[in-house]
Amino acid sequence: MRNTLLTAVLAGVLALQGCSVPHMALESAFKQEAQELPVEGRKVLKPNGKFTIGDYTVANVHRGWKNSGGFNLFGYENIKAKQQHEFSLMSAQGTEWYVFGASRLHEKNLKSSNGISIRLSPNLEYYASYFTSPESGQWHLLTSDPGHYQDRQRFEGELSNGSTVYTVAPVYKFEGKSMPLPDIVGYEFKAGKELLGAVQVLNNGKVWLQPNLPDDTRMVLASAMASLLLYEKLHNSNSSLEPNL
Repeated sequence: MRNTLLTAVLAGVLALQGCSVPHMALESAFKQEAQELPVEGRKVLKPNGKFTIGDYTVANVHRGWKNSGGFNLFGYENIKAKQQHEFSLMSAQGTEWYVFGASRLHEKNLKSSNGISIRLSPNLEYYASYFTSPESGQWHLLTSDPGHYQDRQRFEGELSNGSTVYTVAPVYKFEGKSMPLPDIVGYEFKAGKELLGAVQVLNNGKVWLQPNLPDDTRMVLASAMASLLLYEKLHNSNSSLEPNL
């Protein structure tokens, strides 16, 4: 069974446990001082529709169809898939931005006669979103995800407007758990070595931000985090993407 399917099953079990759902693992110093912004109204399995992140409102969500193609020849699978979405984010002060996102997957697998599947390079899923701040200009969020904890060194991510760059790093563990999950639990946003914020994308979602950040920085980080909360990974659903033969 695919590791991604195991991750989905685990997420479903945790969701059914309600208040017992753990937080993703956070740096202890950050956890002590960070402000948690409650995520309310987000659907666990299909994160579409209106929801809130603290005082921010995510609305006007429009998601395109997943487009897939490729081929399967003598056990060699070459699958391509892509999807787009857009939404608006509004602050408590009435500032509203539109965010546009797109994901693309190119997955190559070699299946043997005994059912063993070998993932071939590059097998990366790319995600990008962008939005514009009247104060700090156009921002883009970019991630390149190998899709499994064992390949975590190949993950790359950044949030940047050209002059300011925040590093985006994956988190694979829940708090208090020694074993990582195969897939990503959430993401950290760092300025150099300083952790500015974090978002948990499994289950209902959770968001943490450093207190006393400038309003524009908070809005930028909230936009990127909302984008990741709406991002449905293609490699988590690629078992239903039938390649063209």
